[in-house]
Amino acid sequence: MFERLIKNSTNLLILKILKLDPHQQKFTKPHERRKIAYLESWVSIIGNFFLAITKIILGFVLNSISLIADGVHTASDVLTSVVVLLGFKFSAVPPDEKHPYGHGRIEFLASLLIALMLIFVGFEFGKSSYERFVANEKVVGSTLAALFMIISAIIKEWMSRFSIELGNRISAQALIADAWHHRTDAIASVMVAIAIISSKYGYYRVDAVFGFLVSLLIVYTGVSMAFAACSKLIGEIAEEEVVKEVEETALSHPDVVDVHKIFVHDYGAYKEISLHVVMNNELSFHEAHDLSEKIEKLIEEKIHCRATVHVEPSLSDKN
Repeated sequence: MFERLIKNSTNLLILKILKLDPHQQKFTKPHERRKIAYLESWVSIIGNFFLAITKIILGFVLNSISLIADGVHTASDVLTSVVVLLGFKFSAVPPDEKHPYGHGRIEFLASLLIALMLIFVGFEFGKSSYERFVANEKVVGSTLAALFMIISAIIKEWMSRFSIELGNRISAQALIADAWHHRTDAIASVMVAIAIISSKYGYYRVDAVFGFLVSLLIVYTGVSMAFAACSKLIGEIAEEEVVKEVEETALSHPDVVDVHKIFVHDYGAYKEISLHVVMNNELSFHEAHDLSEKIEKLIEEKIHCRATVHVEPSLSDKN
Protein backbone atom coordinates (compact mmCIF):
# COMPACT_ATOMS: atom_id res chain seq x y z
CA MET A 1 0.00 0.00 0.00
CA PHE A 2 2.81 2.40 0.93
CA GLU A 3 4.64 1.55 -2.31
CA ARG A 4 1.50 2.34 -4.31
CA LEU A 5 1.15 5.65 -2.48
CA ILE A 6 4.75 6.54 -3.38
CA LYS A 7 4.22 5.60 -7.03
CA ASN A 8 0.91 7.46 -7.36
CA SER A 9 2.09 10.61 -5.60
CA THR A 10 5.32 10.66 -7.63
CA ASN A 11 3.42 10.26 -10.91
CA LEU A 12 0.97 12.98 -9.87
CA LEU A 13 3.77 15.48 -9.17
CA ILE A 14 5.54 14.61 -12.43
CA LEU A 15 2.31 15.16 -14.37
CA LYS A 16 0.97 18.25 -12.61
CA ILE A 17 4.19 20.17 -11.92
CA LEU A 18 6.57 19.04 -14.67
CA LYS A 19 3.97 18.29 -17.38
CA LEU A 20 5.85 15.10 -18.30
CA ASP A 21 4.52 11.60 -18.98
CA PRO A 22 4.34 10.02 -15.48
CA HIS A 23 4.36 6.49 -16.90
CA GLN A 24 7.79 6.99 -18.47
CA GLN A 25 10.17 4.78 -16.48
CA LYS A 26 13.41 6.39 -17.69
CA PHE A 27 14.12 10.05 -18.43
CA THR A 28 17.36 10.37 -20.38
CA LYS A 29 17.04 13.77 -22.07
CA PRO A 30 19.08 16.44 -20.25
CA HIS A 31 16.21 18.91 -19.80
CA GLU A 32 13.94 16.14 -18.44
CA ARG A 33 16.61 14.94 -16.00
CA ARG A 34 17.07 18.49 -14.72
CA LYS A 35 13.32 18.92 -14.20
CA ILE A 36 13.12 15.68 -12.24
CA ALA A 37 16.16 16.64 -10.12
CA TYR A 38 14.71 20.11 -9.43
CA LEU A 39 11.39 18.55 -8.36
CA GLU A 40 13.13 16.22 -5.89
CA SER A 41 15.25 19.07 -4.54
CA TRP A 42 12.39 21.50 -3.95
CA VAL A 43 10.14 18.89 -2.32
CA SER A 44 13.06 18.03 -0.01
CA ILE A 45 13.92 21.67 0.73
CA ILE A 46 10.35 22.70 1.62
CA GLY A 47 9.54 19.58 3.66
CA ASN A 48 12.83 19.56 5.56
CA PHE A 49 12.71 23.27 6.35
CA PHE A 50 9.46 23.00 8.31
CA LEU A 51 10.45 19.73 10.01
CA ALA A 52 13.86 21.10 11.03
CA ILE A 53 12.46 24.31 12.56
CA THR A 54 9.88 22.34 14.58
CA LYS A 55 12.43 19.76 15.83
CA ILE A 56 15.01 22.35 16.89
CA ILE A 57 12.42 24.44 18.78
CA LEU A 58 11.08 21.33 20.54
CA GLY A 59 14.65 20.21 21.27
CA PHE A 60 15.48 23.42 23.12
CA VAL A 61 12.14 23.41 24.96
CA LEU A 62 12.68 19.81 26.15
CA ASN A 63 16.49 20.17 26.50
CA SER A 64 16.90 17.06 24.32
CA ILE A 65 20.29 16.62 22.60
CA SER A 66 18.97 13.78 20.44
CA LEU A 67 16.08 15.95 19.26
CA ILE A 68 18.33 18.96 18.58
CA ALA A 69 20.79 16.68 16.74
CA ASP A 70 17.96 15.27 14.65
CA GLY A 71 16.71 18.80 13.96
CA VAL A 72 20.12 19.90 12.72
CA HIS A 73 20.37 16.65 10.73
CA THR A 74 17.07 17.57 9.06
CA ALA A 75 18.33 21.12 8.50
CA SER A 76 21.41 19.67 6.81
CA ASP A 77 19.00 17.88 4.48
CA VAL A 78 17.96 21.34 3.27
CA LEU A 79 21.59 22.16 2.48
CA THR A 80 22.20 18.84 0.76
CA SER A 81 19.12 19.33 -1.41
CA VAL A 82 20.42 22.78 -2.34
CA VAL A 83 23.74 21.11 -3.28
CA VAL A 84 21.83 18.62 -5.48
CA LEU A 85 19.93 21.51 -7.08
CA LEU A 86 23.12 23.47 -7.81
CA GLY A 87 24.91 20.30 -8.92
CA PHE A 88 22.37 19.65 -11.65
CA LYS A 89 22.28 23.33 -12.60
CA PHE A 90 26.07 23.54 -13.05
CA SER A 91 26.24 20.12 -14.74
CA ALA A 92 24.00 21.55 -17.47
CA VAL A 93 26.73 24.01 -18.48
CA PRO A 94 27.64 23.10 -22.09
CA PRO A 95 31.06 21.68 -23.05
CA ASP A 96 33.93 24.10 -23.42
CA GLU A 97 37.57 23.99 -24.54
CA LYS A 98 38.81 22.55 -21.24
CA HIS A 99 35.84 20.23 -20.69
CA PRO A 100 34.89 18.72 -24.08
CA TYR A 101 32.61 16.15 -22.41
CA GLY A 102 30.57 18.71 -20.52
CA HIS A 103 30.24 19.21 -16.77
CA GLY A 104 28.00 16.27 -15.86
CA ARG A 105 30.38 14.85 -13.26
CA ILE A 106 29.54 17.82 -11.05
CA GLU A 107 26.62 15.54 -10.01
CA PHE A 108 29.14 13.16 -8.46
CA LEU A 109 31.00 16.03 -6.78
CA ALA A 110 27.65 17.15 -5.33
CA SER A 111 27.18 13.67 -3.82
CA LEU A 112 30.70 13.81 -2.35
CA LEU A 113 30.06 17.24 -0.82
CA ILE A 114 26.83 15.95 0.75
CA ALA A 115 28.78 13.02 2.22
CA LEU A 116 31.45 15.26 3.75
CA MET A 117 28.79 17.50 5.29
CA LEU A 118 27.13 14.46 6.86
CA ILE A 119 30.39 13.17 8.33
CA PHE A 120 31.15 16.58 9.89
CA VAL A 121 27.64 16.89 11.41
CA GLY A 122 27.84 13.33 12.74
CA PHE A 123 31.15 13.88 14.52
CA GLU A 124 30.00 17.14 16.09
CA PHE A 125 26.85 15.63 17.56
CA GLY A 126 28.70 12.51 18.67
CA LYS A 127 30.93 14.76 20.77
CA SER A 128 27.93 16.68 22.19
CA SER A 129 26.08 13.45 23.01
CA TYR A 130 29.08 12.10 24.94
CA GLU A 131 29.29 15.30 26.99
CA ARG A 132 25.55 15.07 27.74
CA PHE A 133 25.90 11.43 28.81
CA VAL A 134 28.68 12.29 31.30
CA ALA A 135 26.72 15.25 32.71
CA ASN A 136 23.40 13.26 32.80
CA GLU A 137 21.47 16.43 31.99
CA LYS A 138 17.73 16.42 32.66
CA VAL A 139 15.48 16.06 29.61
CA VAL A 140 11.76 16.87 29.67
CA GLY A 141 9.64 13.95 28.43
CA SER A 142 6.66 14.67 26.18
CA THR A 143 4.21 12.23 24.59
CA LEU A 144 3.11 14.83 22.03
CA ALA A 145 6.73 15.47 21.01
CA ALA A 146 7.31 11.72 20.65
CA LEU A 147 4.16 11.44 18.49
CA PHE A 148 5.42 14.30 16.32
CA MET A 149 8.72 12.46 15.81
CA ILE A 150 6.89 9.31 14.64
CA ILE A 151 4.90 11.42 12.15
CA SER A 152 8.16 13.05 11.07
CA ALA A 153 9.70 9.60 10.50
CA ILE A 154 6.79 8.62 8.24
CA ILE A 155 7.14 11.83 6.23
CA LYS A 156 10.90 11.35 5.90
CA GLU A 157 10.47 7.75 4.76
CA TRP A 158 8.04 8.97 2.09
CA MET A 159 10.61 11.56 0.99
CA SER A 160 13.31 8.88 0.89
CA ARG A 161 11.31 6.57 -1.35
CA PHE A 162 10.20 9.52 -3.48
CA SER A 163 13.86 10.50 -4.04
CA ILE A 164 14.87 6.90 -4.83
CA GLU A 165 12.01 6.60 -7.33
CA LEU A 166 13.08 9.79 -9.12
CA GLY A 167 16.77 8.94 -8.84
CA ASN A 168 16.20 5.58 -10.53
CA ARG A 169 14.17 7.19 -13.30
CA ILE A 170 17.04 9.49 -14.26
CA SER A 171 19.91 7.24 -13.06
CA ALA A 172 21.17 9.98 -10.71
CA GLN A 173 23.40 8.95 -7.80
CA ALA A 174 23.01 12.40 -6.20
CA LEU A 175 19.24 11.91 -5.78
CA ILE A 176 19.69 8.42 -4.35
CA ALA A 177 22.32 9.80 -1.97
CA ASP A 178 19.81 12.44 -0.89
CA ALA A 179 17.25 9.65 -0.37
CA TRP A 180 19.55 7.83 2.07
CA HIS A 181 19.98 11.09 3.93
CA HIS A 182 16.18 11.21 4.34
CA ARG A 183 16.07 7.58 5.47
CA THR A 184 18.73 8.02 8.15
CA ASP A 185 16.74 10.98 9.42
CA ALA A 186 13.58 8.81 9.53
CA ILE A 187 15.40 6.15 11.58
CA ALA A 188 16.87 8.85 13.82
CA SER A 189 13.38 10.31 14.42
CA VAL A 190 12.12 6.95 15.71
CA MET A 191 15.12 6.69 18.06
CA VAL A 192 14.50 10.23 19.30
CA ALA A 193 10.84 9.37 20.00
CA ILE A 194 11.99 6.47 22.19
CA ALA A 195 14.50 8.75 23.95
CA ILE A 196 11.82 11.35 24.70
CA ILE A 197 9.46 8.74 26.20
CA SER A 198 12.37 7.33 28.27
CA SER A 199 13.13 10.81 29.59
CA LYS A 200 9.53 11.10 30.77
CA TYR A 201 10.27 8.30 33.23
CA GLY A 202 13.60 9.74 34.38
CA TYR A 203 16.00 7.84 32.11
CA TYR A 204 17.81 10.93 30.87
CA ARG A 205 20.94 9.19 29.64
CA VAL A 206 18.86 7.36 27.01
CA ASP A 207 18.60 10.69 25.19
CA ALA A 208 22.40 11.04 25.11
CA VAL A 209 22.87 7.40 24.04
CA PHE A 210 20.37 7.76 21.20
CA GLY A 211 21.92 11.08 20.26
CA PHE A 212 25.22 9.24 19.92
CA LEU A 213 23.56 6.47 17.85
CA VAL A 214 22.05 9.11 15.56
CA SER A 215 25.54 10.56 15.15
CA LEU A 216 26.98 7.16 14.22
CA LEU A 217 24.17 6.67 11.70
CA ILE A 218 24.93 10.05 10.13
CA VAL A 219 28.67 9.29 9.88
CA TYR A 220 28.04 5.83 8.42
CA THR A 221 25.75 7.27 5.76
CA GLY A 222 28.28 9.97 4.92
CA VAL A 223 31.16 7.51 4.56
CA SER A 224 29.08 5.17 2.37
CA MET A 225 28.04 8.06 0.14
CA ALA A 226 31.62 9.32 -0.10
CA PHE A 227 32.88 5.92 -1.29
CA ALA A 228 30.08 5.70 -3.86
CA ALA A 229 30.77 9.22 -5.20
CA CYS A 230 34.53 8.62 -5.40
CA SER A 231 33.94 5.35 -7.24
CA LYS A 232 31.86 7.21 -9.84
CA LEU A 233 34.50 9.91 -10.22
CA ILE A 234 37.25 7.34 -10.69
CA GLY A 235 35.15 5.51 -13.27
CA GLU A 236 32.96 2.45 -12.74
CA ILE A 237 31.96 -0.38 -15.01
CA ALA A 238 28.85 0.53 -17.00
CA GLU A 239 25.39 -0.47 -15.82
CA GLU A 240 24.34 -3.81 -17.26
CA GLU A 241 21.09 -2.40 -18.69
CA VAL A 242 23.00 0.31 -20.60
CA VAL A 243 25.40 -2.24 -22.11
CA LYS A 244 22.48 -4.50 -23.02
CA GLU A 245 20.60 -1.62 -24.66
CA VAL A 246 23.67 -0.70 -26.75
CA GLU A 247 24.18 -4.32 -27.78
CA GLU A 248 20.53 -4.87 -28.71
CA THR A 249 20.42 -1.63 -30.71
CA ALA A 250 23.48 -2.62 -32.77
CA LEU A 251 22.27 -6.20 -33.30
CA SER A 252 18.87 -4.97 -34.51
CA HIS A 253 20.40 -4.40 -37.95
CA PRO A 254 20.44 -7.59 -40.10
CA ASP A 255 23.99 -6.98 -41.41
CA VAL A 256 25.47 -6.95 -37.90
CA VAL A 257 26.88 -10.34 -36.90
CA ASP A 258 28.29 -9.59 -33.44
CA VAL A 259 28.98 -6.79 -30.95
CA HIS A 260 31.80 -6.67 -28.40
CA LYS A 261 34.20 -4.35 -26.53
CA ILE A 262 31.44 -2.01 -25.37
CA PHE A 263 32.93 0.79 -23.26
CA VAL A 264 30.80 3.41 -21.52
CA HIS A 265 32.35 6.55 -20.01
CA ASP A 266 29.85 8.14 -17.62
CA TYR A 267 29.68 11.95 -17.38
CA GLY A 268 26.39 12.14 -15.50
CA ALA A 269 23.70 13.16 -17.96
CA TYR A 270 26.09 12.55 -20.86
CA LYS A 271 27.94 9.39 -21.87
CA GLU A 272 30.70 8.52 -24.31
CA ILE A 273 30.18 5.04 -25.77
CA SER A 274 32.51 3.06 -28.02
CA LEU A 275 31.93 -0.44 -29.39
CA HIS A 276 33.23 -2.92 -31.94
CA VAL A 277 30.67 -4.17 -34.45
CA VAL A 278 31.28 -7.25 -36.60
CA MET A 279 29.50 -6.81 -39.92
CA ASN A 280 28.69 -8.98 -42.91
CA ASN A 281 31.97 -9.28 -44.81
CA GLU A 282 30.12 -8.94 -48.12
CA LEU A 283 29.49 -5.27 -47.46
CA SER A 284 31.68 -2.79 -49.27
CA PHE A 285 33.86 -0.33 -47.36
CA HIS A 286 31.41 2.52 -48.00
CA GLU A 287 28.38 0.40 -47.06
CA ALA A 288 30.04 -0.67 -43.81
CA HIS A 289 30.91 2.95 -43.03
CA ASP A 290 27.35 4.13 -43.72
CA LEU A 291 25.97 1.32 -41.56
CA SER A 292 28.29 2.22 -38.66
CA GLU A 293 27.00 5.82 -38.77
CA LYS A 294 23.40 4.57 -38.73
CA ILE A 295 24.12 2.44 -35.67
CA GLU A 296 25.79 5.40 -33.94
CA LYS A 297 22.69 7.54 -34.55
CA LEU A 298 20.37 4.79 -33.30
CA ILE A 299 22.35 4.48 -30.06
CA GLU A 300 22.51 8.27 -29.63
CA GLU A 301 18.72 8.50 -30.04
CA LYS A 302 18.14 5.98 -27.24
CA ILE A 303 20.86 7.19 -24.85
CA HIS A 304 22.07 10.77 -24.43
CA CYS A 305 25.61 10.08 -25.60
CA ARG A 306 28.12 10.21 -28.39
CA ALA A 307 28.67 6.77 -29.86
CA THR A 308 31.72 5.63 -31.82
CA VAL A 309 31.49 2.38 -33.79
CA HIS A 310 34.58 0.44 -34.86
CA VAL A 311 33.79 -1.84 -37.80
CA GLU A 312 35.19 -5.35 -38.23
CA PRO A 313 34.50 -7.91 -41.02
CA SER A 314 32.87 -11.14 -39.84
CA LEU A 315 35.87 -13.30 -40.84
CA SER A 316 38.44 -11.16 -38.97
CA ASP A 317 40.06 -12.14 -35.68
CA LYS A 318 37.92 -10.49 -33.01
CA ASN A 319 40.80 -10.28 -30.62
